[in-house]
Amino acid sequence: MILEYLDKYAQKAYREITSIITCPTFLFSNDPTLTRNEANHNYVYIHGFNRLIKNNRISSDQLIEVFSFLEKEIEIYLMKHYTGKNFMYYLKADALVPAFTITIVSLYEDKEVQESVSLFELIDWYKENACFDGLEIIARQISDESKEAESKGAFPDSVKTYTKTINT
Repeated sequence: MILEYLDKYAQKAYREITSIITCPTFLFSNDPTLTRNEANHNYVYIHGFNRLIKNNRISSDQLIEVFSFLEKEIEIYLMKHYTGKNFMYYLKADALVPAFTITIVSLYEDKEVQESVSLFELIDWYKENACFDGLEIIARQISDESKEAESKGAFPDSVKTYTKTINT
C-alpha cells in the first residue's frame, strides 16, 4: 500500500497525509458568504514530496495513488459527518512555493468552479515546473509595457488546479 511506502521512504509526506485523514480539522458554514473563510481555514500544505520528486524517487503513478487515496478518505469523512451538503475539493500544485495544497469549501449553486486539469496532468506539470531550488532573480531594465504586463500577473502559469465536486 502507498502509506507503507511513504512511512518507509517519505516520513514528512507520511505525517502530512496521515494527519489530514486521522485528525481532519475542516469547518463549514451554512452561509454562502462565508466560503472565503472556509477556504482560509480548510487550507492544508503538502510539501513532503518535494525531495522525492526532485531526486526522481517517486513516480507519477505513486503520487496519483497517494492523492487519490487522500481524496477518497476526505470524501468518506465528509459523507459520514455532513449529509445533504455539497463540497468542492481543490488540489493545487503551486510551482513557485513549491507545494501541493488542498482546500475544501461548501459548494453553492451560484458559485463558480475553477478550471480543472486531470490529476495526471497536475502531477506531471508539477514535476516539470516546481522551483525546488527557488527562483532565479535576473536584474534587467523594465520597460513600461513590461511593468504593465507584470502588474497583471507576473506568474500566470505558476498554479494548476484539480477539482472535484463531492455530494454527500
